[in-house]
Amino acid sequence: MKRTKTTLSVFEIIADSSLTGAPRHLLTLLGGINRHKFVVSVICPPGPLVNEIKKLKFPVFQVPMGGRADTNAINAVARLLKKYDPDIIHTHGQRAGLIGRMAARTLPIKKVHTEHTYTQEFRLGNPLLYWSHLRAMRVLDRWTDKVIAVSNAVKKFMIEAKIAKPDKIVMIYNGINPKEAKITESEVENFRQKFNLSKSDIIIGTVGSFNQAKDTNTLIHAFSRIVARWPKAKLVLIGSGPLKRELTNLIKKLKLEDRVVFTGTVENILPAMKSFSVFVLPSLSEAFGITLLEAMRAEVPIVASKVGGIPEIITNKLNGILVEPRQPKKLAAAILNLINDKKLQRKLIGNYSSTLKKFTAEEMVESTEDVYTSLIK
Repeated sequence: MKRTKTTLSVFEIIADSSLTGAPRHLLTLLGGINRHKFVVSVICPPGPLVNEIKKLKFPVFQVPMGGRADTNAINAVARLLKKYDPDIIHTHGQRAGLIGRMAARTLPIKKVHTEHTYTQEFRLGNPLLYWSHLRAMRVLDRWTDKVIAVSNAVKKFMIEAKIAKPDKIVMIYNGINPKEAKITESEVENFRQKFNLSKSDIIIGTVGSFNQAKDTNTLIHAFSRIVARWPKAKLVLIGSGPLKRELTNLIKKLKLEDRVVFTGTVENILPAMKSFSVFVLPSLSEAFGITLLEAMRAEVPIVASKVGGIPEIITNKLNGILVEPRQPKKLAAAILNLINDKKLQRKLIGNYSSTLKKFTAEEMVESTEDVYTSLIK
């Protein structure tokens, strides 16, 4: 559908159908976008995200996306774009960024890309693959009208790596609605019962994909130290990902099987977070860290790595505790100190409201809408 005098047609394209990071960002955008000005459709692979998009009553086209250079996916997306002829495509993340922009490269469609991953700290295990990804990002930028960086850390990286020129990049923080939903005690108790957790347990929790960048490995090593001090402590890992088997083997090696809970994907994250004693984000690289805002909304004390966009949200000992990455001993010490210091917990939680006001869904959506309208004169 092409635009009328009052509407623009936008296709959002994402290759991740989980309910973590970028997909949660997209759901927030869809939940707040002005439907009188923008007619929005979504292209994504099958997965939990599809049902959430359908609940919001947006058209969704399911296209399997097996890899960055998935020619079948590129061709399928190109057919959809030719058929529906949108004004704008907006790609989210590396894989969708390649597939969507390749599919639209010869079409008269404005192209927006949001970078959700790359910062100075982000690395791939294979240096040659990392270099090839950067080269591909520079090539794809030729077919991009505007780039959205989700933090200043992302914007700085993209400029210094010569992926995009400064005047093409707009920094728009992720946001959430701090008043979106009340968390009832019954919802929290249902989560506890489902995973055999007790009110008396000290629950250390994290949310995210099990991948190299999230470094759940370090959190598990830190937890093994915590259990020695707090036998009733439990570790709750919410999410899924390619490293789950490796993490499971580590848990067995450290004899923590009865202390660690894998929940899988959780649709309503807030009751789960409300059950935590401490929320931990142990990432090696983090473009933004939207789960930090969700932990604040659930009023849970936070410990996080001092990497990427996290220090743009967390100020050490003001609204969270920052630690250096990949150091399980220091991470364990920070968590234990926070558990033992109720006064510090109250101080951190007391500063959440002012932090959440800086990262609202309303501002994120309005800024993204401004990007769309600026491209159509």
